[in-house]
Amino acid sequence: MNIFNLKQQRGRTWLAGILVLLLAYRLTVNYQPPLSVVEQQLVGEWIGTPPGLSRIFKPDRTFLTSNGQFAGVWRIEEGVLTVTAHQPYELPRSLSLNSLSLSFDSFQRSFTQETYQWQIEFSDDGKQHTLNHPVDKQHPDGKWHWHRKQNKTSERPDAIHR
Repeated sequence: MNIFNLKQQRGRTWLAGILVLLLAYRLTVNYQPPLSVVEQQLVGEWIGTPPGLSRIFKPDRTFLTSNGQFAGVWRIEEGVLTVTAHQPYELPRSLSLNSLSLSFDSFQRSFTQETYQWQIEFSDDGKQHTLNHPVDKQHPDGKWHWHRKQNKTSERPDAIHR
């Protein structure tokens, strides 16, 4: 083999390596299209009626509940909010058999995903949204009302925004 063939083979190897790295990068990066105008309205923390638990919808389309019981991903398409939720894994709090057992159970539950869909409507001021919900005692009109949680500084009119 002459030197020219060795250089040519080395160049092909480098090119193949670069292509493999680019392909691996493209396959592992989680590309998210930009948020739509409607999805931008949902980003933030929302409190349900009756008040208590809140839901936090993040701009990367992930969500979690204020008590950490559920986490997942969300999207809005054609006026329908779709939430895919799971219970996050909880580390054991001690090395006791009971704590390890509870942690193992939460590990198993973390792989179980539930998907929920609701028709969503926003108020004109963007501070409330309504989800269509089956009629029950808490939702006699079939509507589930959520209100945007205000920052403590924005609740006071004399607050200085920095």
